[in-house]
Amino acid sequence: MTQFAKNALAALCVLSVLVLAPMARAQDQVVNFNQAEIQAVIDDVSAVTGYTFIVDPNVRGRVTITSQAPLTSDQYFQVFLSTMRVHGYTVVPTASGAYQIVPDQAGARSANPVNSNLRGDQYVTAVVRLNHVASRDALAVVRPLIGAQGSVNATETGNVLVMVDYAENIARLRQVIRDLDRDTSVVEMVELTNVSAGDMTRILQQMRTSSTAGEDETIFNVAIAPIPASNTVLLRGNRDAVDRMIALVRRVDSVSQSNRSFRVIYLSHADGEHLLPILQQVVDTLVAGEGTTRAPSVSHHAPTNALVINADPDVQRQLELVIRQLDIRRPQVLVEGIIVEMSDSTARELGVQMLLAGGEGDTPLAMTRFSSNNPDLLALTGAATSPGDDDSDLNVSLRDAAINSLLGASGGTLGFGGQNGSGNLFGLVLNAVESDVNSNVLATPSIMALDNEEAYFLSGQEIPVTTGEALGSNNTNPFRTVDREEVGVKLTVLPQITEGNTVRLHIVQEVSSVAGAVNAGSSDLITNKREISTTVLADNGEIIVLGGLIQQEDEISEDGVPGLRRLPGVGRLFRSEGSTTRRTNLMVFIRPTIIRSEADMQALTDNRYDFIRNEQIAGSPNGTSSLESIVEMMLVEMDAPVATAETPGD
Repeated sequence: MTQFAKNALAALCVLSVLVLAPMARAQDQVVNFNQAEIQAVIDDVSAVTGYTFIVDPNVRGRVTITSQAPLTSDQYFQVFLSTMRVHGYTVVPTASGAYQIVPDQAGARSANPVNSNLRGDQYVTAVVRLNHVASRDALAVVRPLIGAQGSVNATETGNVLVMVDYAENIARLRQVIRDLDRDTSVVEMVELTNVSAGDMTRILQQMRTSSTAGEDETIFNVAIAPIPASNTVLLRGNRDAVDRMIALVRRVDSVSQSNRSFRVIYLSHADGEHLLPILQQVVDTLVAGEGTTRAPSVSHHAPTNALVINADPDVQRQLELVIRQLDIRRPQVLVEGIIVEMSDSTARELGVQMLLAGGEGDTPLAMTRFSSNNPDLLALTGAATSPGDDDSDLNVSLRDAAINSLLGASGGTLGFGGQNGSGNLFGLVLNAVESDVNSNVLATPSIMALDNEEAYFLSGQEIPVTTGEALGSNNTNPFRTVDREEVGVKLTVLPQITEGNTVRLHIVQEVSSVAGAVNAGSSDLITNKREISTTVLADNGEIIVLGGLIQQEDEISEDGVPGLRRLPGVGRLFRSEGSTTRRTNLMVFIRPTIIRSEADMQALTDNRYDFIRNEQIAGSPNGTSSLESIVEMMLVEMDAPVATAETPGD
């Protein structure tokens, strides 16, 4: 190695030492303070860690810190936290990233981080949810372990502990709570003889609700679940509480033994008249299978919807078990239909009428006349030739026929006519008509139906339909029989809720309307009718299509003079042409919505009420809703106090 290379290597080593030495000092530092001002120590910690500190004016004093080994910046910060705690101060992080140095009492009440991962001597807030032990019992264990400035509180509603203390103590308390909050419960089943499982559960729940603070509520921390099929109750809790609850259940069941031969059961949801045949079959089965001292009987009291059972106590309990399982709140189904019908009708007509007649004394007549053309050239000619000062019945009839013919004309009409010097009559009328009719019908019937109960909806009219006419002897005493036919939108549904919120629907959907009279001289009516009758499956809230119709009708008509109407060019003068095209698109949709609870019904009612109320407000000039006024008036009447007559002796 040359001398130049040796000198370069030595210089490089000296340079690396000079560069790395400050970095090592920045990472590791030996800390020695002897009765140093606390502000000087805070400044040194800020310089080493890079943290910003906000110091309370009450923070003052001298501190002593001695270390034999170098400390990293994190170790130095943890030593600083412990030093502040020894002198009665605490370091609290802020949202900006800086740290506040405040007295210990103020630190415990500051906005400490919740469930954070802070370590060491910093205040934190911990929220611990208990799964098995009651928060009141856990509070008695944890409270003595909290620091002097810390705090712990229990919330019974959520079974939660809220603790504020130094992070290292919070970690220790979490471990204590984990060991304490373990499931040590047992499950026992008690068979009942005299009281039903549902009644026993209600009795115990009522006792739990009515218990007051300060009482020994250990027994009421037991979970209770009835099993109606076996008339037993399940109890879950700690061993001591379950044993005490079992003793209480058996005492209640033993003192409830009854020797009464009858019992009255008031029904909440079911119709007693419908239950009566089922219960009679159960009674017949019990009598046939077991010997009874007397024949049991079941009767229904309609005004109170109650069942009266006259039987031995064992039979009464079995019948009550059947009744309780049948007397349940049945769900309902809102069935909404959507009927869309779009139709388009196009018609075109073109016709020519001609007339040529001889004058006085001559009778030749040549004319073309078609039933679909208005005005009627023959009627116009008859009115034109009738004397104006002659009001005979014939002339009046001719003039009326001409007027009606003109009034019935549509489209464009062009014509001319007259009488030449020889008295010959001539006339020609050209009539052209084109019409285009579009219609869009949207109907949304809806109805609420009980599960497995048929419901019917109609919105429309009843029109008279002649069913017969008769005359008496000698053509006297004529009379006509008329029935009323419903026309409009009809919806008949029978919903059945199956497993998995699927609804089986038997649906009859009908839309009908009056098309008009059969002909101009008849009073009989033609009705349009579209009907779908089917059974489908639909999920809750799903829109499905029931069916539809796409129809197009093309009609071409031509009236004319045989032979002449086929002549090239002039043949159009001897014929009348018409074409009609009708297109119809019809689709029917349905959507079932299951209503199981009062909350579901209230939400649906509010939605429909708000919709119709907003529609009324939008269409009202003054922005008010008559529906809202009526409802408010009804609520005022319902909230008004009811005066009661005082009875003698009060």
